[in-house]
Amino acid sequence: VDLISVAATSHPTMPVSPVSGRTRSSPRRTKSPAKFSPSAAASEPKKSPSKAKPAPKVKASPALALPKIKPTKSGVLSGISALGGLLLAYAAMGSRLQIEVPTGPVTFLNFAVATGAAYGGGFLLVPKFLIDINFSKSPDKYHIFFARFIGFLMCLLSHMIHTKAMGADTSKFAAIMMSGCAFLGPTYAGLKLNPKQTPAGHMPAHVIMLVAGILAATE
Repeated sequence: VDLISVAATSHPTMPVSPVSGRTRSSPRRTKSPAKFSPSAAASEPKKSPSKAKPAPKVKASPALALPKIKPTKSGVLSGISALGGLLLAYAAMGSRLQIEVPTGPVTFLNFAVATGAAYGGGFLLVPKFLIDINFSKSPDKYHIFFARFIGFLMCLLSHMIHTKAMGADTSKFAAIMMSGCAFLGPTYAGLKLNPKQTPAGHMPAHVIMLVAGILAATE
């Protein structure tokens, strides 16, 4: 009892518990921070860094891609018909080469009429035969339909050139027509298709376009 009273008198502001003798202001126990465990860190799955998706490759449209020139007989023959097409376009613009070419009675207009009527008549009357001698493909009924349709138009245009239905612009009209035929016909076929490049097959079409170009550009 004396010890309790002495403690109370020496520290009057600190109340004393009558049972355990501990003060009320004793500090609370705090939790210790979690310790780092190497084994626990190793067991955690590693997050792989996210990979950026590659940008999609943009492919060029086949319709816009330039044709690859074959270093073969077809490539050379296609260059010949393309040259003829350029000469025809040059003549259609009213320009002429200052070169004299002895052509005899052959003129550009009668040459255009003869070749246009020959191919047009073939497509109109015997389309299967004409396609067979030019290509290694057997035509179906749809090819026959388009061939006859185009053959009729070629015969009609040849007749209009022969009668000079366009008057003074007949030569210009014929040059424009044959220039388009040169590029869309034998030149395209030689570069993109597989024609029979023989004297009895598709080869003469390339030479015809070059001859037509020379006649048109030198008259």
